[in-house]
Amino acid sequence: MKRVLKSFLIFLPFVLLIVGVNVYADPANVLNIGYERQVAEILAQGNNVENLRNMDDRAFIKQYAAMRTEPVGTLALGSSHSMQLTKELTGDESFFGAGVTGADMRDCISIYRLFKDKGLLPKRVIFSVDYWFLSEGTFEKRAMTDGYVQFCRDYGLNAMQAGWFNTLRQKIEKRGQAFSIPYFQKSLKYMEKGLHLFSDPVPTQVHKSTGNMRRADGSYCYEEWYRDAPQADIDLRAQGNIVAKPGFASGFNGVSKELVRQMEAFLQEMRKDGVQVAVLFSPYHPDYYDFMAASEDNYVEILDTERLVTELAQKNGAKVFGSFNPHALGLTKADFYDGLHCSEEAMYRFYPKDLFEME
Repeated sequence: MKRVLKSFLIFLPFVLLIVGVNVYADPANVLNIGYERQVAEILAQGNNVENLRNMDDRAFIKQYAAMRTEPVGTLALGSSHSMQLTKELTGDESFFGAGVTGADMRDCISIYRLFKDKGLLPKRVIFSVDYWFLSEGTFEKRAMTDGYVQFCRDYGLNAMQAGWFNTLRQKIEKRGQAFSIPYFQKSLKYMEKGLHLFSDPVPTQVHKSTGNMRRADGSYCYEEWYRDAPQADIDLRAQGNIVAKPGFASGFNGVSKELVRQMEAFLQEMRKDGVQVAVLFSPYHPDYYDFMAASEDNYVEILDTERLVTELAQKNGAKVFGSFNPHALGLTKADFYDGLHCSEEAMYRFYPKDLFEME
């Protein structure tokens, strides 16, 4: 017992050092519980926010929904593919983009329910659907699932990888970074560069900034070096998706019948709520799309999800626009930031002006 206690006392200073540095620097903002609240407060006041650093999108959305008092006209749901939608593009001053990084369908349902339960039911929804939404092998570990669980209970569906255990696991993984040695090494580098001194979100009224920015309408602006990169660099990013198969593609294990049922129930719920719904398919860089289209791998079934979801949307009264296929939309390599994301300007090329009946 004495040996154990002695060993504990010897290592205790090192543990305290690791925890102290990680909490102080916190380069990924996983331990600073007030960061997302700061961002939400700035947006709720009508300002854009720049100097964003690794924000937890889901925590931010929860904070923002609690603070918002104005009705939502058009709500965008989806992954980062939905984040180039803006109030200017949609022509709706009360537009809000509630997209979160890596979203799957559980996120979209939970966020819709969040706004609905807060009395902020939108009049219109742009539902940005990615092909991984219908595969059980591509679930996002960070997904927001509270509203999704209740949704499944309401419709007698099977909630997948959700519930209190999933929420507890997320919290443990996030807070566990305080004791992480790799995170400690990252924190030291962060402090060495002095970045910890300039990590607070900053309110602004500019539409584009040099750093990453989330606007008051929820849309996202990539930092300048990324969005204005030379075409050769952008094409190289697309090649990276071909050489190193993205996780959401390698994990795709076919279309789940249960997830198809859940998507249809979600479309039906929004229709029952009196919401106009449009499904968006965000295009891929031409090089990456051409690779997928020519591949004999599971990309055949992946790309076929566009047809499947289109039929599902039309059956349930939702409009459809966009396509995974950039050629079908008249887009070129110059319309992309990387292999997966088209530019804000490219959205104007295929966004229908008569998409919704605007009041």
